[in-house]
Amino acid sequence: MTLDSYDKLLGTVLQEYKILSEYKRLQNEDLAGIYVIPSFENSFLWFGVIFVRSGPYKDGVFRFTLSLPEKFPNDATVPTVVFQSETFHPLIDPYNGTLELTEAFPKWKSGDNHVWQLLKFIQYIFASFDEYMSLAEQSANNVAYELYGQNRSEFLRKVEECVRLSQSRLYDPAPVQDRNYIVFDRFDKDIHGPVLESLKQGRANEVSTPPSSGLSWVKEGVFQPLSKQG
Repeated sequence: MTLDSYDKLLGTVLQEYKILSEYKRLQNEDLAGIYVIPSFENSFLWFGVIFVRSGPYKDGVFRFTLSLPEKFPNDATVPTVVFQSETFHPLIDPYNGTLELTEAFPKWKSGDNHVWQLLKFIQYIFASFDEYMSLAEQSANNVAYELYGQNRSEFLRKVEECVRLSQSRLYDPAPVQDRNYIVFDRFDKDIHGPVLESLKQGRANEVSTPPSSGLSWVKEGVFQPLSKQG
C-alpha cells in the first residue's frame, strides 16, 4: 500500500468514526417519536421516520432520508432531508420532498451543529407547527403557506389528508434493498404480546420467535411505535 493510499484509508476510517460518534450523540437527546439509522450500505445516508404526537399533523407517520455531505462534518454544506411521504407542509417542497433548512441552518458549523439539532428542528415544525408559523419567513410550498394564512379550514383538510395517507403506507415494504431500512410489523399478539407485557412491567422478557424486522411494531389505530428497545 502506498503512503497516499494509506492516508486516504485513514481519512475514510476517521470520517466513519465521526459519523458513528454523531449517531451515538442522538441517544442522549430528547428525540421521542423520531427514529433514524444509517444505511447499512452507505453511512452518509440515514433512514428516518417521525411519529407526530401533537399539533395539526398529530398521528402522521412521515418517512424521510437524511444525506450527509461528502466531507461531513468538516463541511459548511448543510445535510439534506427529503421526505418520502407526500407531506403537505409549508417547509417541504411538494415536487421533490426536500425540507427547506436555510432559515434554521444557513450553513453547517462543524463542532457547533449536530444531526440531533436538525432532528429537533423536524420535531418542532410538526409538533409545534403554529409556533413555527408565527416565526417563519421562508417557504418551500407556497400553496401550503398561503392556505394557512388565508383559508385555515382548507389547509387543515389537506393536512388531514396527508396524515391519513401516511398512516395507510405505514406497513409498506422497504423500497430499497438495505437491511437497515426502517420497517414496522403489524401487531401480532403471539409475537409482540410478551414484549408488550414486559414493557408494562418494566422488564425485558426473552421472546422465542422474534419478527423478521426486529421487535418494533405499531398497533392498529394507535400509530405509536413500540419496541423492546424503547
